[in-house]
Amino acid sequence: VPRPVVARVVIRPARPDDLTETTLLERRVWGRMAATLNELQRRLFALPEAFLLAELKRPGRTPRIVGMANGLLWTRDFPTSYRVYESMLPSSSHNPRGDVLYLASLAVDPDLRGRGIGLRIVQEIVTVGRRRHLKLARLVANSRSRTLYLRAGFAAVRPLPSLYRRHRDLMPRPLLMEQSLV
Repeated sequence: VPRPVVARVVIRPARPDDLTETTLLERRVWGRMAATLNELQRRLFALPEAFLLAELKRPGRTPRIVGMANGLLWTRDFPTSYRVYESMLPSSSHNPRGDVLYLASLAVDPDLRGRGIGLRIVQEIVTVGRRRHLKLARLVANSRSRTLYLRAGFAAVRPLPSLYRRHRDLMPRPLLMEQSLV
């Protein structure tokens, strides 16, 4: 009796040589809002332990990156206005003395959504924040991702109706969400 082929997804830290493939995934998921290769390099350099990948491993096949998330450090009072954030690169907002883990990006291969990959990545990035003894995790969700983040322990803080107005197809109903890490 032939055995079924077992595929598994492993969550691991990103390496510089992963970034070309990661950029393609980011572009596939976020389109015109996607971070560039250069921006992803800057995020990896800023906080390498909070740049995580989901890698699909199948026997006899090359592993494939099917999910990713990356975070940066913020202070609790940053940003004073989320409109400021929309006009700058997330990596430029990184503050090594910050106590808030800001989830800058989450992407899961559209063909593999609904299988728990995004939840596992988010849970792991929250664990990174706890290991660093940070106070809070923060992110901007949308109406499609809100349920995932609620499942991961985040709470809605407030809607951000003026954020991403030009990108409503990609970011419908932006919402600030947070989770205490203490």
